[in-house]
Amino acid sequence: MSNTSSVAYLRERLDQEWPPFHELVRSVPESEMDVPGVTDEWCMKDLLGHVNFWARKGATDLRLAGSGKANEIETPGNQENVDKWNAKAASRGKATTAAVVVSELVDSHDDARRALDDATDDTLSIEVNGWTVGVRFAEDTYRHYREHSEQIRSWKQGLETSEE
Repeated sequence: MSNTSSVAYLRERLDQEWPPFHELVRSVPESEMDVPGVTDEWCMKDLLGHVNFWARKGATDLRLAGSGKANEIETPGNQENVDKWNAKAASRGKATTAAVVVSELVDSHDDARRALDDATDDTLSIEVNGWTVGVRFAEDTYRHYREHSEQIRSWKQGLETSEE
């Protein structure tokens, strides 16, 4: 059994990656949440809208698979569609306040955690368009937190050196 087909393993990874990511997000002053450059042109609010979307998607996909509806899991299919989904999610983040998007970040993570708590190892092993549900969940949550933590740290460092 691969690690991503174990609820216990995914729970452990999620619980390891979330606190440092959340703390890093909280360390960004509200006044800097609209400053672009976290990832290319995205500001923190864009990025958090994107992260919120994917964490919610991970939760939704787990629930669909667990209820025998894995065929209803929507996948982007190609990079062009991923980019479209990401742009739409980022624009939702930008359209709200920093406080709301950070609150939604906590909510989306908590929703993913609850969905994982209700999942079974068998659910995680279901394959949807070439990826198991477990791999999809990992990519949509804790691997995503780690990826974007690196980008946020780098962006923050750039801001700090430009202010000197």
